[in-house]
Amino acid sequence: MNRPTVEKGEKGSTTRSRNRDLFWKFVNYLKDYCANCTLVGFAYIANSRLHFTERIFWLFCVVLSAMGCYYLINDYQSSFPTRAASIVYESLPPFSKWKFPTISMCEVVYKYELTEQVEAYIRSLGGDVDGGDYNFEVESHIAYILFPHQYHEGIIKNHCQAPEEECSTCAQCPTENYRQIQRQFGANCSDLFVNCQLSGKKFDCCRYFLPLITPYGLCFMLNSLQNNEPGSKHWLRTELDPANEKALLQVNTNLPVQVSLLNAEDIPHTALQPVGVSVTDPGQGKYLQFHRQTMDNDPDVHEIDPKLRSCRFPEENLPLSVYKAYSFSTCLSDCTRNIQMAKCGCTPYYMNPLADPRYPDCGLDGLLCLELNMVAKPDAKLLMNNNKGFNDSCGCLPSCNDGDIQAIYEAISTFEKGTIQRNITLSMPALPTDQYRRQALRTRLDVVVSMGGMLGLFLGASILSGIEFIYFFTVRAINNARRNRSARP
Repeated sequence: MNRPTVEKGEKGSTTRSRNRDLFWKFVNYLKDYCANCTLVGFAYIANSRLHFTERIFWLFCVVLSAMGCYYLINDYQSSFPTRAASIVYESLPPFSKWKFPTISMCEVVYKYELTEQVEAYIRSLGGDVDGGDYNFEVESHIAYILFPHQYHEGIIKNHCQAPEEECSTCAQCPTENYRQIQRQFGANCSDLFVNCQLSGKKFDCCRYFLPLITPYGLCFMLNSLQNNEPGSKHWLRTELDPANEKALLQVNTNLPVQVSLLNAEDIPHTALQPVGVSVTDPGQGKYLQFHRQTMDNDPDVHEIDPKLRSCRFPEENLPLSVYKAYSFSTCLSDCTRNIQMAKCGCTPYYMNPLADPRYPDCGLDGLLCLELNMVAKPDAKLLMNNNKGFNDSCGCLPSCNDGDIQAIYEAISTFEKGTIQRNITLSMPALPTDQYRRQALRTRLDVVVSMGGMLGLFLGASILSGIEFIYFFTVRAINNARRNRSARP
């Protein structure tokens, strides 16, 4: 009966003895490493021939140096987000080329005067409660569909309510296919443009002004990264030589337009107010002078995380975006669409320019849902708040290429009788003399050099020290084990 107990005790004793042997082998390897490594001070600690006070002295010095190294590295890492990049203001070389900004021409309505085709479509839907053949309530709703920038709170509910009295011949607001309505009745390029000139040279308006659905409505964009790309046949050369070219753009249109000057990655947005002019009346002419300062980025800035440099490059698009390039305005649009999807499961067609199937278009019921939840046009101040702890905040970062465009002079409108054409003249009268530059204060190489310098200063460590540590506990330990095994009889 006692035999199994004895065997069990012997096994436990054998296991403890084996663990003890492994522990002392590790201690010997550690002493061997400390005695032979290149780290300063470790050899004195492992040297048993020295007096214990000397060994304690060196242990104290090594621990103190390690603590100092840890403190500096931790301080370096904690200060990195606030010192990753900086923006400086620098002078440009004399006679630098003009860089004309991206131009958007957005269709607007003039005094609610819709085209004959739109009015005929509204009449085909029915009349009004008073027996007329034209329903102005439906007209207001169609005007919102074609010109989203005109939206104001309650416009959908107020104009699309069923009449109190039963009326079989009364027109009702269309309940779906709003994207198709825009395609059918929105202006095309040939309807809008008459002629275009840059620096006195005519160019084909419809070749270079490409259409894009934006939160503002239908816009025609010149040199936009959202529907074009540099080097394509639709990209107009807008870098002008000041020796023989003027930064002067002249456009004549048949329809009223809102003209905006943008960066190449931006889109017109109702929450933002870029530099521009509105030309609505027939025969009206507008002259605007502006000044532009571009933003240049050092190559090392791309290596820094967007959150640390507090901006995103156009190619660093958001995963759920429907746009081709990132910008602050597209981020606001994406954020608004996501809020609308969360509330009502759909989004207005103008928030989804490429008809991405992930985001279905809202019909009338969807628009009423958006209006009921007050997200048809969310408060721009809340959206632009970068406080991510706020529920309705988008936390959008600006674009890294976001330059500064300022209006310096806008002349009083001129009017030419006997014509319906509108004239827009945009001029950059002064040569650019300065620009902004975003530069990296700490690149990856700077991090390596700084960390290596701290480790070398306090501990005398280097890359070879790390390799040496791995060598002692792998290659050398294996070779010692083989040598001991072969030495046994």
